[in-house]
Amino acid sequence: MAKAQARGKRHPSAKLGKKGAAAGDEARALAAALDRIAENGWRKLTIADVARKAGLPPARVRALFPGREAVLETFFLDIDRRVAAEGGYAADDPSPARDRLFDVLMRRFDALAPHRPAMKALIKDLPLDPETAAWCAYRLSRSLAWTLDTAGLSARGALGRIRVKGLVLIYLNALRAWLSDETADMSPTMAALDKGLRAAESILGALAGILAAKAAAAAAAAKDKRGRAD
Repeated sequence: MAKAQARGKRHPSAKLGKKGAAAGDEARALAAALDRIAENGWRKLTIADVARKAGLPPARVRALFPGREAVLETFFLDIDRRVAAEGGYAADDPSPARDRLFDVLMRRFDALAPHRPAMKALIKDLPLDPETAAWCAYRLSRSLAWTLDTAGLSARGALGRIRVKGLVLIYLNALRAWLSDETADMSPTMAALDKGLRAAESILGALAGILAAKAAAAAAAAKDKRGRAD
C-alpha cells in the first residue's frame, strides 16, 4: 500500500462533528489538565490543580469537569472532532477498506502527537485505576466504532461488533509503537498499523463469508419451513 497516497485521500462528503475543537475556557482547562497529567500522572490529578494551572476559578473548572472522567471525555471528543474535520469516506468508496482505515487511524495519531507525554503518563497509571481503565476501554470502543463509520464501514450487526473488537486490538498494538516512536514520519507506527490491518483483512474476509453463509442457510430454512406449512 502506498501510505502517502492513502493518507492523502479525503472524501468530499465529510461527516463532521461539532465544528472545531474545544474552545475558550474548556480548551484552557483541558490543556492544563493534560499538562498536569504529563507532569504528575493521572492519579494525582485534581480539579483544583487544573484550575490553578489554567488560571480559572475552581468553580468554573468544576462546571466544565464535574469529575476526573469528564476530563478524559473532553479529551476523547477533542481528538474525535479533529479527526472528523478532515472528512469521511462513503460506503461505496472504491479504495480498499484497509487503506481507508489506515488513513483515519493515522489522523488520530497525528491529533494525539502534541499530547504524547500525557498519554504516556495516563497509560502508565491505568493499571492502578481499574475503574478508569474500564471506562477508557468503553470510550475507545465508541471512538473506533465512529472510526469505522468515517472509513465507510459499518459498525452495526454481528460483523460490525467483530470489526470494532478487532480494531481495538489493532489500535492498541499501534499505540504501543506510537508511544515510543520519535521519528518525524512515524514510520514505526505506520508499520505496526499496516501489519495489523493486513492481518485483520484476511480474518474478517473469512468471517464475512461464514456469516453470509449462515444467513443464507437460515433464509433457505425459513423459506422451506413456509413451503411445508403451505
